[in-house]
Amino acid sequence: MAVTGTDRRSPVARWGQIARELRRRIEQRDLSPGQQLPSENDLAESFGVSRITVRQALASLAADGYVHRRHGAGTFVSDSFKVVQHDLAIAQPWRERLGGQAARSEELPSERRHEPPATLLTDLGVDPENVGSRHFVRLQIVDGAPIGLAESWLAPQVARGIEDRPLIEGSLSRTLELDHGVRPDVVDSYLHAETASAELAEVLRCHPDSPLIVVGEVARDADGSVISCSRTRWLGSRVRFHQVHRQDEAGR
Repeated sequence: MAVTGTDRRSPVARWGQIARELRRRIEQRDLSPGQQLPSENDLAESFGVSRITVRQALASLAADGYVHRRHGAGTFVSDSFKVVQHDLAIAQPWRERLGGQAARSEELPSERRHEPPATLLTDLGVDPENVGSRHFVRLQIVDGAPIGLAESWLAPQVARGIEDRPLIEGSLSRTLELDHGVRPDVVDSYLHAETASAELAEVLRCHPDSPLIVVGEVARDADGSVISCSRTRWLGSRVRFHQVHRQDEAGR
């Protein structure tokens, strides 16, 4: 492993800098699943720190599922760490885009009356008067690891009483369709990037300032009336979006 050192002037603790660098190498596959990391002594020499600092970094990576430690053998990149690939047809329910991985939604407690962020409505081009304050929060989980946090706000006239009982399998879209017969005719989706706040990082089990892929959506019925507005913040280190374009012979 190349010598990198750490920046003593950085506001990030030295163990945090080491964890960040090793995490980057794992995410970019410079360190492969199952690969053994250098020893604590070698890492300490490489980064110019003490073994205690290296242990703090490795403990953080282990807690986040990036590595596992075998007593007497060393530290290894986790075999279970993998990037979740989404089909870019992001208007489809998210679990239908994952291709067979163990995916589930977990409904989280929320203030049922919570106004959507003005910035989200501006990005989606939605008049605040057309969106209600009924708020739903779901944690998206694949193979036991959180990969995203979804928030949705329902229009006042849609599915009254839906907030009085748990969502079906933690899914707002399934509950709307199966219990209330509501399925959008048009969904507009928008993507942008941001970084995780300390509060969100705790929920997603990542580090503050981790990169996020944010998908904003507005769902409408056939008349153009708003059904819901949503914001899902996907963890950039664990999610990739993918799309295949198929062209017929005449278009080649």
